[in-house]
Amino acid sequence: METVQDWGDAVMVSATEALQNLLGFLPALIGAILILIIGWIIAGVLAGLIEKGLQAVGFERAAQSTGIAGFIEKAGSGWTASKLVAEIVKWFIRLIAIQAAASILGLNQISQIINAILLWLPNLVVAIVIIVIGALIANFVAGIVRGSAAEMGFSTPNLLANITRYAIIGFAAVAAFNQLGIAPTVVNTLFIGLVATLVLAVGLAFGLGGQQTAAQITQGWYQRGRETGSKVAEKVKQAEADQGSGDAAPRPAAGTPTTDPTIERRPGEPPGRGPGTP
Repeated sequence: METVQDWGDAVMVSATEALQNLLGFLPALIGAILILIIGWIIAGVLAGLIEKGLQAVGFERAAQSTGIAGFIEKAGSGWTASKLVAEIVKWFIRLIAIQAAASILGLNQISQIINAILLWLPNLVVAIVIIVIGALIANFVAGIVRGSAAEMGFSTPNLLANITRYAIIGFAAVAAFNQLGIAPTVVNTLFIGLVATLVLAVGLAFGLGGQQTAAQITQGWYQRGRETGSKVAEKVKQAEADQGSGDAAPRPAAGTPTTDPTIERRPGEPPGRGPGTP
């Protein structure tokens, strides 16, 4: 390092060091800018291909049937479900490019923050998949419940179908929140409390408001059980009586002439005399 003799030397030394640092930093800066440009271009092209591919395979129809497309439209973003997935993929690639650029520039703190976001994004994708699959299963099972309830003669098949649908969607939402790691203890506690409240409400409603109905149902079961038992006992007695009468039937005595038409008589033999009759 040069010895500083006066203010002029100090200024020159400082300017020289700054210029050296700038020249040493320029390659890293240029490399980071190139990485960002290339990453931005690749992200945009890949996002467009993914959006078109999802639309081609019918992803939009599935999103419409599950209600996800309607939820996205109500959010006011103006995006479709395919566009949302494409945007997630686009920003995933862009964040990778930003992390690489930050590492080249030596910005370790920014690189760590972006790395944490990148590690969290796959959980977001998995959570979205859980919600979509849960909604599909909910609609399918709700249709089965509605049809079965209508065939069995229930007066409120739509209510039962809606209860089934929202229950399955609720389970899927809890699984999605757990996948995202958003206050899992609080979410699980609230969900358990909600289920317990619903069960208690249904039990109290049936116990307090349906006492007479429950008594009538139980009485009907009891009466049918007694009638069935009586019929079974009568059948058993009848079977025993038939068996006893069959065992007590008189048998023909030995030597009694038989008139069985199946016994063949010899020509000229009088009726009532079979073979071996004296």
